[in-house]
Amino acid sequence: MRNYRVTWNDAMEGHQYAMRDGGRPGIRDENAIHSALARPYYGARPYHSYHRWIWQKAAALVHGIIANHGFVDGNKRTALYLVDLLAENSDWDIDVGDEEIENMFVRVADGQVGYEELAIWFRGKIRRPDA
Repeated sequence: MRNYRVTWNDAMEGHQYAMRDGGRPGIRDENAIHSALARPYYGARPYHSYHRWIWQKAAALVHGIIANHGFVDGNKRTALYLVDLLAENSDWDIDVGDEEIENMFVRVADGQVGYEELAIWFRGKIRRPDA
């Protein structure tokens, strides 16, 4: 099992991809982005982080990107790009439709869904490709 770590370059690429359909490009708060990218891996040693499982890492990443609002625009779209990258490069699939994930991310952005609920939601959506 691979444990992919999402990077600053991934976030910049994801934001550029998110802006292809419109929006205001740019960074509002660089530290907020760094914080969101580090959140899934918080802990004293590699692989012993607070967010141990892939669905916890996915929730921490998505919640951090959306709630921290580090980009001027496109935070939800960037979060989607990054969580897809995290799952795919860690040998997992996210089994959820576009409308369902969009609705969940809007609820996160509106403050209706926090990290815990998002982690539970992702737990039911992330699975091994052969499962």
